[in-house]
Parts: sequence; C-alpha cells; structure tokens
Amino acid sequence: MLNGRFATPYGSTTSGSPSFYRESAPGTRNFAVNRSNMGQRMITRTNCEPSQQLVGSTAMGLPATSVFIGRTFCNFDASRFSEGIGDGKDASVMTRGVFKLGQNTKAFAEAGYARTKRSYTSNPSTIGTSTITNFTSAAVGDPFQAILGIGHPDNPFPDARSSVTYRFENLRGGTETINDNARVVAGLQGNVGSWDWESAVLYNKATQEDTYFGMLYLPTLRKLNSGTSLAALSADPTLARDVTSNNMASILQWDAKVSTQFGQLGGGAMGLAVGAEIRREKIKMTPDAALARGDIYGLANTVIDGERDVKSGFIELRTPFLKNFEMDFAGRVDKYPGIKTNFVPKVGAKWTVSDGIALRGTYGRGFRAPALVQVTPGGAQFFLRDLYDPRRCEADRETPREGATELDCAKSAAGTGGANPDLVPEKSKSLSFGVLFSPTSTFDIGLDFYKIRKEGEVALGSEEDALRDEDRTPGNVVRDPNPANWVRDANGNVIQNSGPLLMVKLPWKNQGSVEVRGVDIDVAFRKNLGEWGSLNSKLTSSYMDYYSLAANAGDPERNLVGTNVGYADYSLPNSYLPRWKSTLSSSWTFGTHAFNASIDYTGPVSLLRRYNREVTYDQPFCQYGKRQDSDAEQDRDTSVPLYEAYFPKCSIESWTRLGVGYTYTGIKNLTLNLNIQNLLDTKAPYDPAVGTNSSVQPLAGYNEGLHNPYGRYFQLTARYAF
Repeated sequence: MLNGRFATPYGSTTSGSPSFYRESAPGTRNFAVNRSNMGQRMITRTNCEPSQQLVGSTAMGLPATSVFIGRTFCNFDASRFSEGIGDGKDASVMTRGVFKLGQNTKAFAEAGYARTKRSYTSNPSTIGTSTITNFTSAAVGDPFQAILGIGHPDNPFPDARSSVTYRFENLRGGTETINDNARVVAGLQGNVGSWDWESAVLYNKATQEDTYFGMLYLPTLRKLNSGTSLAALSADPTLARDVTSNNMASILQWDAKVSTQFGQLGGGAMGLAVGAEIRREKIKMTPDAALARGDIYGLANTVIDGERDVKSGFIELRTPFLKNFEMDFAGRVDKYPGIKTNFVPKVGAKWTVSDGIALRGTYGRGFRAPALVQVTPGGAQFFLRDLYDPRRCEADRETPREGATELDCAKSAAGTGGANPDLVPEKSKSLSFGVLFSPTSTFDIGLDFYKIRKEGEVALGSEEDALRDEDRTPGNVVRDPNPANWVRDANGNVIQNSGPLLMVKLPWKNQGSVEVRGVDIDVAFRKNLGEWGSLNSKLTSSYMDYYSLAANAGDPERNLVGTNVGYADYSLPNSYLPRWKSTLSSSWTFGTHAFNASIDYTGPVSLLRRYNREVTYDQPFCQYGKRQDSDAEQDRDTSVPLYEAYFPKCSIESWTRLGVGYTYTGIKNLTLNLNIQNLLDTKAPYDPAVGTNSSVQPLAGYNEGLHNPYGRYFQLTARYAF
C-alpha cells in the first residue's frame, strides 16, 4: 500500500452519493458521529455503479476509528485528476542596444518580456459537516455549515436535522496561473580621467493572474439549507464560479557607481568602488470581487497594497599588499522606513602560497529588513490541512474525544498570516575558509568551509505552535464559541472553549537563531588525449556538517542535519536536510563527436523522532509505522502501519540518477544533441508524508523539495547557426 497506491482504486469517501449525519441534539449544530453511534446517526447512499462501491478498511489508509471501516460507500477515484506536470506554455523576447555618444561615453538600453501559463486539473468541490470559515477581503465572513432541516427532501431522518458530505462531480476543478514579467533598463557609462562611472534606471514589473475553476458560490450554496435538494443545487448554473485574482509587484530603481585605481602597493595598484541606490518597491494583491465580498466557499484571499522607498550605498576597497597576498574590504549601508540606518562590513583575503596552493577566507555581517509583504497591512489568508486539534482529539492523534469527530484529528481550518509591527531585521555573521590545490596543470581541488549564523530570521508562525500554546496565546486560535459543541475528556468533564476549530492566526515572527556549517567541494580534471581527443571531468559536492534551529531565543540548539527537522525535534517546522548532495560529470570530445555522462546523488533523510523542545528521548522512535510501547510519545503517525517493515532505517532513502548524452557537430553550422536523463529509470524515494497526505496530489509519494517525478526521459535538439 506504499506510495498511496492501494489494491483498490480508493480515492475518497466523499462522492456524488452523499453520506448523512444526524444532529446530536436539537439546535446544537453538532453532527459528530463515531463508531459507537454511527448505526443510528449515519446513513450512506450507495446509488452508484457496483464497480464504484467499496468497503472501507485500514488497508485504504483509513484510521481504525473511521466510521467508514466496514461500511459500503461510493468511492470517488481522485487519481483521475492527478498530474505530476500540468499543461504549460512559455514565451519570451529580449532586446539590447548600445549607443556611442562620444569618445568616453555611451548609452545602453535593454528590454525584455516573458509570459508563462500553467494549468492544473484537480478534484471537483465538496461540502462536509463541519463549519467552514469564509473570508472577505478584510475579515472573516459568514461561515457555512450544511444543515438539512426536518422535512428537507434529502434528509433521511424524519425527526432530526442532518448534515451531509457530498461532492459536486459535475463541476470543473483545477487552476490556471498566468505570469507576465516586463523589464526595462536604460543608462549611461563612461570614464573621466582614471574614474569609470555608470548610472542606470531599472523598471521591473511582474503580474500574476490566478484562476480557480468551479468554486462554489455561497449565495447559491446556502439554498441547500433553505430546502433546495442536492440534485437541484447541482443543476443550478449559478452554483459554480470561476474566480480570478490579480497580483502585481514592481521595482523602480536608480543606481550609480564609480570605480578607480590609485596608489601602489607591493602587489599593484589599489582599487576603489563606491555606489548608491534608491528604489521604490510596490506590491498589490487584489482578489476577485466575489471572493472579496465573502461569496466564495472555502477559498482564501490575499490582500496587500503597499509601497516603500529604500536607500542604500556601498564601498569596496581592494588592497594587493603583496604579489601573492591581497585583501578586500567592503561595507554597505541601508535605510528602510521605520528602521534605523544599518551598516554591515565584509573583509576577505587571498594568499597564493605557491603556483599550486592558494588560501582564501572571508568574514562578513549581514542585514535583511523584513520584506514588504511582511510589514504591509493586510496579508495572506489560507487553509490549513490535516491539523491535529489537541483539545478535541486524544494524544494518539487518531481518537476523537466525546462530542468530536475523526475530522478533528486531521482538521482543515482557515489560517491567516499578516504584518507584524514588532518585526526587527534579521542579522547574520558568516565565516568561510577555502583551499585551492592544483598539484598538476590538469587537476584542481577546491574546498570551501563555511559557517553561517542568523539571528532573528523572519518566518511565518507555526500552526502546531499556535495550537499547542493556545492557553498562552489564545488570540491566535479561533473556535466556534457555542458551548453545545464543547467536548468532554476521558473522565466526562467538559473542556472549556473546545468548540470546532475555525481559524489559526500565524503572524510573521523573528525566530531565535539558525546556524549552518559545512563544506563545498569542487574537483576538476582535464586531460588531452592527443589523437583520441580530450577528457574533462568535474565533481561538485556539498556536505552539511551542522544545522541547528531555535524557534525562539533561548530554545535548545541541536545538530539536526540529515533529518526532517520537524520530526527530529517535534517542536520545529518540517524541513528536509540531507547531509550530502553531489554531481559527478564527465565529457569526452573526439573530433566532431562528444560524449557525456553524469551521476547525481541526494543523501538520505532520517524520519526518527529525537527531541521535543527541551525533552530528549532516551530511545528515538520512527514518526511512521505501528505504535510501540517503547515510543516516548504515543502520537506516532500510524497511517502507514507497515512503514518500518519496508523501511527499517526509518528514512527517506538516498537517490542516485545516471544521465548520458551525445553531441555531433560534423555538419557545418549544425549541432545535433541527444540527452537521456535518469537512464536507469530510478524512481524517486518514497516519502510517507506525501504518500499519505490528502492535501497533495494522490499517488505522488515523493518529496518534490528533494526529488522529481521524472523517470527515464529523452531530449533531442538540433541547432543551426546562420
């Protein structure tokens, strides 16, 4: 059942054949059903083709507590709408001109335009039993919950209200994104005496048009609660809307710089460069009018309209103290609105010990002001999936408390991320040391050791943190306030303020610190083979030795490299950090023929649980698989119960791909090229977080941040030069 590929074509229990849930008590709007009461409070229609009917089981990935275990339902095969790569169209044009204005002055200008269009299919819209938050452009709109009154034509319970899960299979799903980018640069450059100068104006504008197809229009959808049948609602032409939002970002910038050489040191003249820059940044994100009114079901807005002026300057000085030793000094000053002027220095040195050995090193400080979108009023709204609600779900993350439903253990809710007026700039320190070694004229080795530490890195707050720390920061969690929907603990006591989750607020924040240490390795080999042509080989490799992340100042800092950070320390956000990434390539040129080959390697990533903020587990345990008595926390993800049997190391495995190519230049002005990537058709390693997560394309099974879905593929090109 790994990779989300099951023996049955299971996709979803929600289809065009509805399931109905009886209200627990009149007026409560609580339609939670569990395995103990589902016989009296749940009815599932099976008015579909026999081939579409399935019986729920844990082999489908359903939790053991699911009300569909052992129940016959009409399956919706979501894999029909899965695609690794959507339909795409690209176009671009660029032009450049240089004009001589005099002996020492010339003008230049360039312009470019590019458009990309991407279309993706997705499943048709659904409705469920939970209250769904809807957004206006500036606030939370009226929520919607499907409630069928007594006597409703679809309500199967004659003496109680019900809710319903239903998929409008006749509607179109999917998205389309069109990106346009225009860039214009015009400037002058020249020299006066020993000074070279240049000044230019840049204008860059990017626009994005996002369209969501077949979204549910709330004024029509609300007719369901007024007595309209599901069949009539599905047939209503006003039910679905294609929603289009428009976004724009632009930069208008003027810069100028001058440079010269002066004086004389043991290694030559000193070099000086000075420059200044003024830019205006703008961003405007405008939702569809119906979406801004709050009339679209289950779709969020992003509303931002802001601009700012930024001023900066820099200075660089090169000092060749000796013929084999030189140093570089640099500094940059930046002024952002509302932030005090900041200066960061940098110093570098290079010592050529001999013809075959050189040493180099740098030390610098960094400064990064919060991005415009992080400080502009407004912000992004979004929906969070598969949230574990600790107030409505037991610690095992699967069992709902009394009065809750299994959906509370994998909840979808609204999220908002907005401006934080208390943000301060990120600051960093970096140190690097490199060795260049060339023992022969054909062989080079480069080693660059680095250490980078950031303080106060700006990051979006974590929904896990917000829910775990709800008592400490209650304003970041919004719930249904109706006491009738509060749940009870194992002792039957009511849990205060435990209504269904509606929204989690995730403001931008300054993290504690991030530290990274490692080495970049470059090895090159060249060999003239005489009448047999020439051979060139290169190895590029990155080895990360240390990575730590402290979400808040004072939190523990541990080496988490080679892991999924969010599993290794359960208090941190997910981030996959393989220790090794390497590429080895080689080419052999023989007359008009050229052959090349490459090997790409991405290292493994551990999925073991080791820490939870201050707590260190004596015995690390796997995030996935069957729960064990020895687990330090009884909240292992059991949605892939056989994971440890298939992957005893509890890791995303390493991935190695082989590519080969051939180029022929024996015909004048014509170049023919054949490339075969992933020659051995090596499948991307399995990531259970993707293979079991309903928020991503079904059947994916791979981590797109580390790997790709391409199997063996061929590319044949021909180029003719006039």
